Amino acid sequence: MMSIENFSFYVLICVLAPLIGAFTLSFIIIFERRFDSLQRETSKLALEKELQQVNYDQLNSKIQSHFFFNTLNTMLSLARLDRKGDLVAGLEAMAKFFKFKYATNEPLILFDAELSNVNNYLDIQKLRFGDRLRIIIEIEPACKNALMPPFMLQTLVENTFKHGFEKNPGPSILKIIAFETDHILNLEVWNTHLLDTYNIEEQYSSEEGGYGLKNIQNRLRLLFPEQETSLTLLHVKNETMVLAKYPFVKEYAI
Repeated sequence: MMSIENFSFYVLICVLAPLIGAFTLSFIIIFERRFDSLQRETSKLALEKELQQVNYDQLNSKIQSHFFFNTLNTMLSLARLDRKGDLVAGLEAMAKFFKFKYATNEPLILFDAELSNVNNYLDIQKLRFGDRLRIIIEIEPACKNALMPPFMLQTLVENTFKHGFEKNPGPSILKIIAFETDHILNLEVWNTHLLDTYNIEEQYSSEEGGYGLKNIQNRLRLLFPEQETSLTLLHVKNETMVLAKYPFVKEYAI
């Protein structure tokens, strides 16, 4: 005969078993839903990351092709003027640039590497402008080891020639200034001539004008989606300045 203690235990098991089963089933269902949610979130983040990389690559390729055609026109001009020595020097500088271009596959590179490549571009422009052109470069030592988007500085410098120096006779001064404040890299590119339009908004909304400002702004947003970045075009007396601000970083993983 079953004792009262055993009978009570049996009843307790009969009562608790369904509750334990229901609790376990609920836990499993909640866990599976949470797991599915995490999987969907992970997939979403992976897709967004992939899309950002695709968008970045497309934007970056636009800047590189833009430079190619402008540089090619420079070489053609030297050839038409029969400046053979200058043409050879220009082609050497151009070769260095494209060697850099095809070896650059990262979304961010050292500032110093970008500056070195810009000097290749400036070597070409020195052949064209001669004594008319004066270049001032002031870079804080720490900034040379910071990271920046490839061809960003080159594009800003190129704009000073295409939309400033080439359309205005007389002496031309290009200033490149970089410094760090509160973990923000400040990059200034100055030229001594006003650009051919005051419509900053139009320049940001169109790539056809060749400014590339919107392109650079979009790349900065893709690279630093959760951090503040800015690109500003200012006119100060008889000078134009483009100011880029973005996080001062030495390491980055996209």
